[in-house]
Amino acid sequence: MTAIYLDHQATTPLDLRVLEAMMPWLSRPSNPHATHAIGRAAAEAVETARGQVAALVGAQAHELFFTAGATEAANIAIRALPSGSRVLVSPIEHACVVETLVARATELDVTTARIGPDGVLDVDDFAEDLEGRDVAIVMAVNNEIGTVQPLPEIAAACRLADVALFTDVSQAAGRVRVDLEAWDARAAWLSSHKVYGPQGMGALIWRGLLQPRPVVTGGGQERGVRAGTVATALAVGFGAACHIAMQEMERDAHHAAALSAQFLSALRQVHPWLVVNGSTDRRVPHNLSVAFPGLDADVLVASVPQLAISTGSACSAGAIGVSHVLSAIADPEIAEGTIRVGFGRHTTPEEVATAASVVCQAVTTLRSVSSRKVG
Repeated sequence: MTAIYLDHQATTPLDLRVLEAMMPWLSRPSNPHATHAIGRAAAEAVETARGQVAALVGAQAHELFFTAGATEAANIAIRALPSGSRVLVSPIEHACVVETLVARATELDVTTARIGPDGVLDVDDFAEDLEGRDVAIVMAVNNEIGTVQPLPEIAAACRLADVALFTDVSQAAGRVRVDLEAWDARAAWLSSHKVYGPQGMGALIWRGLLQPRPVVTGGGQERGVRAGTVATALAVGFGAACHIAMQEMERDAHHAAALSAQFLSALRQVHPWLVVNGSTDRRVPHNLSVAFPGLDADVLVASVPQLAISTGSACSAGAIGVSHVLSAIADPEIAEGTIRVGFGRHTTPEEVATAASVVCQAVTTLRSVSSRKVG
């Protein structure tokens, strides 16, 4: 039996319209850096895609550099910071930010911003934390708990303090309005496969004065920022996905909100004691992080093989210990009992009803087993 897919924060299915746009470039040679007619046609397709991706996040095409993914883009941005830079980072950033900052621990002065149990930064506290900093790194939407940060207000605080803003918009693009130009963000990154595009393609938006040093060298592609042939088909798919997202963002959000409400209502009817992680107001409806205190989420997920759900970030799967995001906002018992359910463009109400029933039954069974062990 094919599992019901409810892990859209890990990756989204390739939209068939995106695949259709990619097909001509998958079936013929297309190096966009070649100077012959075929190469020039490929280059034109890549530049069209560059404009489509930039438009989704409120950036200019010339500010966008294609990469192999958001992780690589974040690495380029963070590794471009001069030694001695004083960095303020939110405590719930993606692992690619956390680990890259750790890798540069001896070169950068990094402090962590305060955050509340709702997983949302308090703007006044954040403004105080900005004192003496050069750069602030804040993700727009969290990948594990779905909380939406007040980026316009955070951006204003950064501007007032003369602090450069770097932001991860991988989970925000296509789900909420992103306007990097209005936010005056100096750097941002996003991923194709989080907006129903192909895997293996991401983008760095760099609005700094100095060009970042490349992490990958060996060619002059992407104006020297990222060496290697740009995959035409992947770029075209990324662009098509972003173009569709601009048109269907509001409809997708309404659809996800209805599914999330349906799922949560069904769970609460049977298990009213569950806990929703993060703010109930400032969150994207596509991401529902729920905890069953006292249960082991790994055991719960393993007991429902007919569902594709997770315990948190797929990028941190296999890591020992509780997620740093959940540790920042929740008690250990809640963190250990948390599952993440992600709703998408193609998820149906029938699938959600089935999934809710399966999870409810699994939780009931596991609680029964646990109580017998205690007894």
